[in-house]
Amino acid sequence: MPNLDVSARSSAKKAKDDLKSAALTRDDVAKRLGVSVSTVRRLEGTKLHPLIDDNGVRRFRASDVERYAQELEAEQRTPRNAAQAVVRAAQLSRGEIAALVFERLEQRHSLAEIVIALRVPPEDVRDLYHTWLVGLWAGELQRKEPALPARHTDQDAIRRVTPVQLAQLLAALPAKQSTRISIARMLGEFVIADGPETDAGFVEYRNLSELGGFDVSGPIALADIMARVGAGEYRVSAYGFDPRGLRWEVFVRLGEEPS
Repeated sequence: MPNLDVSARSSAKKAKDDLKSAALTRDDVAKRLGVSVSTVRRLEGTKLHPLIDDNGVRRFRASDVERYAQELEAEQRTPRNAAQAVVRAAQLSRGEIAALVFERLEQRHSLAEIVIALRVPPEDVRDLYHTWLVGLWAGELQRKEPALPARHTDQDAIRRVTPVQLAQLLAALPAKQSTRISIARMLGEFVIADGPETDAGFVEYRNLSELGGFDVSGPIALADIMARVGAGEYRVSAYGFDPRGLRWEVFVRLGEEPS
């Protein structure tokens, strides 16, 4: 007669391992597939099979999402769908086209993939790629009257944390409440010569590259950040929606995940 306790423990361990491998939220899936979150909900149970964590949040395996994304892309390559794509592209506004191109740039699609999928001229994609690549701060520096990012302040030293401390902040995010995690990569400093506010004749500013972010519905692990951005120096912000406001903002240098 089989040992039921061993079998139950084995099943529980498998369920725990499955949930650990499912790291994508509905919003992540929607961005990867290029659809709305409501569409993702409709696909659940048929094309997508999420797992539910202890906080009631649905999580998706990246391999399952990627497999379905490839199925969608294969369908789009049929002659009939290609013709329909040409008609849809002609009806899109410039803003809609920019949004669609930006989504695919974030997903690291090639120039050929973007042109084929969206029916957008390659020169337009290149122009949008330049804007996407430059980002907010660097783009401002190219303007005649840039709106410069905040200078270093005494608070920066207070807000600098270790990876372990950041992991504690992420683990303490409120359960069942939406939080926006935004990340910017620190590229060093840039100097404005002849600054009137310093005796040295220059002012130092942070050179930040905004990487965007994602929404969570409870605590997350530092591994979720590392999987997205890798090692480096970052500004990490947590913005709450209920109530609205900045929960915290810190500077951290990430390397290996703490044990």
